[in-house]
Amino acid sequence: MTMWIPNIEAAAGPIYLAIADALEGDIQAGALAQGDRLPPQRELAYQLGVTLGTITRAYGEAERRRLVKGETGRGTYVASETQKVSPLVPQEDEPEACDLARNFAYPHLNPSLAEGLVRMAKTNGIDRLNGFVPSEGLRAHRETGVLVFKDYGLEADPARVAVTCGAQHGIQVTCQALFRTGDAVAVDRFTYPSIFSSLSSLGLKAVPLPALRREDGGFGAMDPDALASAARTHGVKGVFLMPNMQNPTTHTMSITEREDLVRVARENDLKIVEDDPYTPFLPETLPSFGALAPELTASIASISKVCSPGSRIGFVHVPASFGDSIRNKIGESTWMASPITAELIAGWVREGLLFRTLRLKRKANRSRFLNAREILAPHFLQSGTDKVFGWLRLPDQVDPDALQAALGHQGVSVLSSRHFQVRDYESAPYVRLTFGSEPSDDRFVWALKRIRSTINQLADLPELTRPVG
Repeated sequence: MTMWIPNIEAAAGPIYLAIADALEGDIQAGALAQGDRLPPQRELAYQLGVTLGTITRAYGEAERRRLVKGETGRGTYVASETQKVSPLVPQEDEPEACDLARNFAYPHLNPSLAEGLVRMAKTNGIDRLNGFVPSEGLRAHRETGVLVFKDYGLEADPARVAVTCGAQHGIQVTCQALFRTGDAVAVDRFTYPSIFSSLSSLGLKAVPLPALRREDGGFGAMDPDALASAARTHGVKGVFLMPNMQNPTTHTMSITEREDLVRVARENDLKIVEDDPYTPFLPETLPSFGALAPELTASIASISKVCSPGSRIGFVHVPASFGDSIRNKIGESTWMASPITAELIAGWVREGLLFRTLRLKRKANRSRFLNAREILAPHFLQSGTDKVFGWLRLPDQVDPDALQAALGHQGVSVLSSRHFQVRDYESAPYVRLTFGSEPSDDRFVWALKRIRSTINQLADLPELTRPVG
């Protein structure tokens, strides 16, 4: 830890801003370097003779300026000036690899874009879509969102639905509408990677919480007792959840797990943000948090994994009291989602093409999962025939980052557990494998065999030969 004491003797104005300004100046002067840990807030408050609240506001302002990064339970660090491009983001000229890292969910089975555009060209009043529309989207497109939300176990009100530029944009505007700068939001210990940067960019703090453990040793839902404790000790104002096919563990919450978390949310007045991009792949529709706690919940839906990531269309459904705020946040960020691509999706929904596409993808996914379970045995793969990725448990002696790197040299991409948790946490012995980004069945099987062989080499285990059914 760097014993940094800012010079604020000549400061005029609020002390917390003077501390943040001094921090920025010392970083620019080289007195503080990337990765340096700042003093604990109580200690710095004592050294400067100010209140703890002043230091909290100063560190919050520094994080808003992206000067520092706060890690729950670990402290506050000087942030990197530049960040590497996420491995989840495709590059136009990237080397060819067998992609089991990114979860694109069988894009080679998506509907024909050419046919969809031809159909759109014949739509009456198509020219209207080439102009400005309300920030929440046209009613016809919001009603498409209502149909999509039915697959999510939610009877949505079109007046409370807004069209967004995909689920990621939906998360951004929803968190902006529901929370204030400095609020803490509970997340699963292992969760959707982009949520950490999304919350940080909005001045919100992610508080990672443990999951319950299942009888088979896999991960269950977020521990409701841990959530209740976080509300008391960390002052969390809300919780981000993926109730169906949680990313990366694949767990789908039971009714009891959902009801237990709703109870804690109500007792502590916590807002719930539920994101469920993989729900349409599941054979059973369970009640969403938006149905169980409509007064607390903002629900996010997207068809990117189902049929059209290129359309960048998603939907949010929020409590009525946040409707104006959502419209404003969409307007401030992008004015509106594209009504042109919203109409493309609406046509596919009306024609039943979404269901036909899902049927093809479910069939392909069943085969891929069965191959993965067979080839990777005896290593535990938390997944299922209706799950489009798997959470693979590694032998304790295998470092997941070393496995990711070793496979990368062999032309196979996977993601270690490090990508799904708060930065600087120790990696856990898991990797996520996706089933649908690689179009070739033969290459997918080849990649699974490379994964098995490399795990055994790193763990110094004998390589077994087993038939692939």
